[in-house]
Amino acid sequence: RFIACPQLARTVRRCLQRGAGPQPLLLEFAPGPGILTRSLLDAGFRVVALESNLDFLTDLQSLENSLDGQFKVIHGDFFRLDPLAKGALKPPAVSSDKLFETMGVAAVPWRADVPLKIFGIVPQQLERNRLWRLLFAMYECCSIYRYGRVELNLFISEKEYTVLTAKPGKTKIYQALTVLAQLGFEIELLHK
Repeated sequence: RFIACPQLARTVRRCLQRGAGPQPLLLEFAPGPGILTRSLLDAGFRVVALESNLDFLTDLQSLENSLDGQFKVIHGDFFRLDPLAKGALKPPAVSSDKLFETMGVAAVPWRADVPLKIFGIVPQQLERNRLWRLLFAMYECCSIYRYGRVELNLFISEKEYTVLTAKPGKTKIYQALTVLAQLGFEIELLHK
């Protein structure tokens, strides 16, 4: 559910630093104890963390208080962004409008540079449903895509990666999810 190994945190940080500007902004979801978060902060990233687990929230808030605006933690769940329910949202549900306002991210044209990098581990429970939801939001230009393109850096299972990158002719794994994902996303394996 989160990165606990410092060596893996350094590997992920190197992947996220590629193509990043001088003080890149990163949305990290489910950071857990914050091992990757600290590595990213040390590398100069500005990080906004969405954490839904109250057990980790206090330590992350303490880290936020010790820094001068480089880190912001929000009680929220990335996979409960923009729920369909009407009315006021109760955490861990979060509105992407409020989230992007908090991060200081303004809408940009889709032809512009990526205004935001997102990193997280997709839970294997309902993993395919979560990937479908991200895909639908991209085609609808809503939720995290309302502000332009974003760079998703996700840990997903090898099974789902195989489906997302399947080639025509692989009848058992080449599916609608495969076609739509390959049309909408540029999929690159960063680490295995």
